[in-house]
Amino acid sequence: MRNPNFERHKRRTRVEFGAISVPMPILEEIDKLIKEFGYWPSRSSFAREACIEKIERERLKKVKKEQSDN
Repeated sequence: MRNPNFERHKRRTRVEFGAISVPMPILEEIDKLIKEFGYWPSRSSFAREACIEKIERERLKKVKKEQSDN
């Protein structure tokens, strides 16, 4: 019998992860924010979201610069 969730599982792709080093004072600030707001479940989720926001911001700056150069 075919698994009814097969199509859904088939679409998933495996994502590799890497590690980074973050100075303890920054981690302590992250921990304070996590505790204060309770929005992120972990340091990893905070760091992932922060990186995505930074990437988006830098891409937008690049696009705006390219538009102003034209």
